[in-house]
Amino acid sequence: MVLIPKRNTPTHDSVSSVNGFPRYSENEMSRRHQALRRLMEEHGIYVVVIGGATSGLETSIQYFSNWSPLVESYLVVPYGGDPTLFVRLWNHMPDAKLISTVDDVRYGGDSPVEQAATVARAMRAAGSSAGGIGFIGPIRATDMEIFTRELPDARWFDLNADYRQLRLVKSDEEMIYMRIASTFNDRAIEAMHNEIRPGMREYELAKVIESVFLGERGTNLIHFTLSTSMADPRFCVPHQQQPERVIQDGDVIVTEISTTFWGYAGQILRSFTVGADPTPLYQDLYDTAMVAYGEIAGILRAGVTVGEILDASDVIHDAGFTIFDDLVHGQGGAYLPPVIRTRKTRGASHPDDYAYPVGAVLVVQPNVVTLDLLAGVQLGNALRITEDGAEVLQEYPMEFIRCS
Repeated sequence: MVLIPKRNTPTHDSVSSVNGFPRYSENEMSRRHQALRRLMEEHGIYVVVIGGATSGLETSIQYFSNWSPLVESYLVVPYGGDPTLFVRLWNHMPDAKLISTVDDVRYGGDSPVEQAATVARAMRAAGSSAGGIGFIGPIRATDMEIFTRELPDARWFDLNADYRQLRLVKSDEEMIYMRIASTFNDRAIEAMHNEIRPGMREYELAKVIESVFLGERGTNLIHFTLSTSMADPRFCVPHQQQPERVIQDGDVIVTEISTTFWGYAGQILRSFTVGADPTPLYQDLYDTAMVAYGEIAGILRAGVTVGEILDASDVIHDAGFTIFDDLVHGQGGAYLPPVIRTRKTRGASHPDDYAYPVGAVLVVQPNVVTLDLLAGVQLGNALRITEDGAEVLQEYPMEFIRCS
């Protein structure tokens, strides 16, 4: 097994700042737009329209402009010209101009319909009325109807699969953001270890988790949690919304946390017990998850294939258990394919011979559960693939954590 410890964690001082906001460097933005232009050349595209609002797993506009829209906005990128950013809300214009690396920032319109017509006119002006237009990100169906009506002779190309492959591999600058975000994840697990007590309601864990990063420009991507009695388990996979259940001695708590820093998030998954050691069942579940994690993480390197990972996952079924959540997925700016489960569950999104490139960041997260789906644990980390192994982006120990 070749697992490389996380490099020294960068601080906020490691991030470029303009007008008081983090900003991706000129070299980094040039790299991204050059990659986009190569896609345009490959598909014979005159202009690309990038749409959407930033959410936990959608950062397309931020990736190409540094600005993070809160409502549907658009970035129009002509092949031979400068991009234009269309901002949907008027009062968001000043911040967009301060934060964006795109110089041409315009108001989109007083309604989504008006904005779509404005964007269509910009695409026509870029010479795409009868040429190829690529699109990236979520685009409203009503907006696409306006685009196709205003540009009836255009040929449309969905570039989202190409874009996701581009996002899978992280540059050295992107890794600065990911390592900062990963530090927030470590702190969140430490805070849970220190603060989980019997009598808390499960929804109070959200405050414990978010308190560690809200004052440092971190934002929540996800903090899923599960609490259930180890003696009488009733749930096997963490909740997306925390319930009001009261945590008790003898519980197991399972969590999956991703904190975002300026568009990038790592991921950490850990399991806890409350006021008791693991029961034999939960110890078996945890031990199996650790073996699966070690088998998969230990083979990660540039060129490792989906088929090799699927083969390594067989240890879960050999132990008499199964999985519920995805086992491996790409991470950082989006939830990225390949998405891998096990051969006995739902297989993988990519063929066995797909080989991971150097620089890819993924999450290994075995959610090992009983066949009746009543009990389960989860553990894992984000890792970056290198030529010789994998760099672990999290520092918190891989252990079954006991609270109280």
